[in-house]
Amino acid sequence: MSDKNSRLYALFKIFFYVSAVTLGGGLAMLPLLRCEFVQRRQWLSDADMIDTVALMQAMPGIIAMNMGVLLGYRVAGVAGAVAAVIGGFMPPFLAIVLLATLIMSLQDSALLNHAFLGVRAGVCALILLAVIELGKQILKSRFEWVLASACFIAAIFFNVNAIWLIVLGILAGLGRHAWQSLNLARQHTAGTDK
Repeated sequence: MSDKNSRLYALFKIFFYVSAVTLGGGLAMLPLLRCEFVQRRQWLSDADMIDTVALMQAMPGIIAMNMGVLLGYRVAGVAGAVAAVIGGFMPPFLAIVLLATLIMSLQDSALLNHAFLGVRAGVCALILLAVIELGKQILKSRFEWVLASACFIAAIFFNVNAIWLIVLGILAGLGRHAWQSLNLARQHTAGTDK
């Protein structure tokens, strides 16, 4: 099997597996995808993964499919995006087809409802773990900590849309760059005036 074909098969398999074992949707997939793409296969760096997640959050549509398109494309181009999306789409599609007749009878099951309470708690823990792991990689300066904290507060307490938080982050990063450039220019000017 050629390297390209093996990557396509691996992308399909990764997204099929992650989609099959992850309850909670797109962001709940992040720890498993990071493990596969960054740690195990080393196809991407943590910085690449963070950039991909940021771009994915800004895109309209289903998070899991956006993640499949972006990660698949980064690893194997258009064919990789297609393989990842098909792999990620198959488990929920098959589950819906197989369980469609049982949904009404399962809806009133106290045992199932209690089981899903536990599943939701586990999904929250996985998402929190992914946030902490990614945060360790990118939040290295006081500026980054303050910006991340401000975005967190804006999202949690003021219900600010993720798009606006990304725009805020872009503007803050550009503002920081402009401020640093201005300070360097002043230092350079002060140094040449002596």
